[in-house]
Amino acid sequence: MAGFGEMKEEQITNEQKKVLKDTPASKRTDADPYAALREEYKILSENRPKTHCFMGIIGHENTGKSAIVLDFYQKYCDKQTKAEKPIKDLWIIDFDGGGAASKSAYYAGNDNIKCWEPWVMLEIDRTAYNYPETHDRVMSIMQYALAEQGNLWGVHITGVDLWDSVAMNCMRIVDLGLSKDGIEAADNRGIGANERVGHQWDWSVRTTRFHQLTAMSRALVKRGVRIFWETHLKKTNYSGGTNEVGAPWRPVWEKSTNNYLFQIVLCERTDVKDDDGEVIRSDFTATFEKSKTNSKLQGQKSTILITEQGKDPNWMGLPEMERI
Repeated sequence: MAGFGEMKEEQITNEQKKVLKDTPASKRTDADPYAALREEYKILSENRPKTHCFMGIIGHENTGKSAIVLDFYQKYCDKQTKAEKPIKDLWIIDFDGGGAASKSAYYAGNDNIKCWEPWVMLEIDRTAYNYPETHDRVMSIMQYALAEQGNLWGVHITGVDLWDSVAMNCMRIVDLGLSKDGIEAADNRGIGANERVGHQWDWSVRTTRFHQLTAMSRALVKRGVRIFWETHLKKTNYSGGTNEVGAPWRPVWEKSTNNYLFQIVLCERTDVKDDDGEVIRSDFTATFEKSKTNSKLQGQKSTILITEQGKDPNWMGLPEMERI
């Protein structure tokens, strides 16, 4: 269970570690118990790269979620190229494959977009994924991102709903020992399985695993790396934990995630049909459901793309992302 329980939200840099050590005796006076903190205070406001972009992007399939991130990044690349400045990378941890598909289709020439494959495959036919090793691999990629923070513009994680399934399967397979693989973990007919996982303290293990990614993401944001979490919507009643008719659409991530994100953007598509039921026009929109860092964006809805039969698509993107 490598990596579990070892991640902390605060990832202290080597420089900070040095400062946080006891001040050398030659420079310390016994009358000042705050000597180490005084030294740390001196570097709190250093001019270092910073950002406050920790954005959740939610919506159904084919609503432009990945597109707005890649467009935002490409505009940054164009500005850097025009100013003859170095370009930092965008990493995509691509759980659902949407990031790689968008890059291949629209940004194949941008070598600064790096797509990581998070999944670790099993060598047996019973189930495709090795969930514990996938969990550890994602943690390793995020640790590597912290080491490479100076070269990173952002990290885009697609299919956070699939990361949630990784955390849940690891809970069943590794932490509770209820299943031997993903198939058994998904089988609700196992004797005693539902009763045990039904306990709140057992589900908290899954929450802890999920939020290891949250902690690593927040640490990167503090160091100037933009973080984008992309996920799908599902009709879920959180109080009951089940899908119900009439339940609201919710993003498929751990339910406390909303509290950690600074921005949440909802992507939607509205189709216009003719009398025969054929789609003749689609309007794609993005709404800031949460904008903690710029209240002017709160609730703002923008059209990002219009497609219409017989016409070229009209792509506007979401320039408001520059203002978060």
